[in-house]
Amino acid sequence: EDGIRDAQESRGLGDVYKRQYISCAADKDWETPLGHIYTGYYAVMAQKYWQVYGKEEESFRRTLAEISVKNHNYAVHNPFAQAPMRITVDDVLKSPVVAYPLRALDCCLMSVGAACVILADKKTAYKLTDKPLLLWIAAGSHTLRPADRRHMEIPLLPCEHEGQYDDLPKKFPGATRYPGFTGFLAARMAAYYVYRMAGIKDPNKDLDLVELHDAFTISDVQTYEDIGIRPYSQGRTYVESGDCYLKNPKTGKPGKLPANLSGGLIGCMHAVGATGIMQVNECMWHLHNRWGEIHGDD
Repeated sequence: EDGIRDAQESRGLGDVYKRQYISCAADKDWETPLGHIYTGYYAVMAQKYWQVYGKEEESFRRTLAEISVKNHNYAVHNPFAQAPMRITVDDVLKSPVVAYPLRALDCCLMSVGAACVILADKKTAYKLTDKPLLLWIAAGSHTLRPADRRHMEIPLLPCEHEGQYDDLPKKFPGATRYPGFTGFLAARMAAYYVYRMAGIKDPNKDLDLVELHDAFTISDVQTYEDIGIRPYSQGRTYVESGDCYLKNPKTGKPGKLPANLSGGLIGCMHAVGATGIMQVNECMWHLHNRWGEIHGDD
């Protein structure tokens, strides 16, 4: 009993530190002291995106719900997932509101978990295993403070062209600033660098699988655009076309670029710090042809 109590107390202390660390990613001067939480941040982004690119259509809200359904369903096949469930779009839309328009099933939960990778130079890697993975790593950083999100030209990825977004404000009134509050410059810059490092010209053609940081359904849509799977303003079509599924529900054929077969953060939950490594491991199982071993042949 003492051991269980110690573990519970340790876990509780860890949760306190995790909340403290993740709060440090917000605006420490004004917003964190007011008790802002990340669901609130993403809710504002969801409202802005829905207003500008979703044109306040109810169909866009249902598209967000489809992401939750997909990722929770894929988590059913993941023995490490913490929130596997078979749900419907209506289940998502009827779940409790956390921060409008995001509902409980639109959100991941900060949870307890661990993941590990061993990084080594090529020579050492081959001493450790016959099948090491060659990783191309890039990172980007930006701020959540709206006043510091100063307008800039959109950094173009290899699959985009000069002038592609010149008429974006005309097509979508309100899309006058970049990155504004509808995109993540950090994700765009990470893709900008790593695509050039790895020789990726078009993620839709050069990639077989993506694992994305779907902390909330809206962040999934934003990331589709930030990393060039879809042009800015068209993220919803990645879901609505069925391209993001392992098996396209509209055609019955394989999806063109399956996303978050692990279940993502929404299906696996979010052990802050370990989540990205977990998704790297998921990609490794695919590359080593071990997905069936881990997730089951179905």
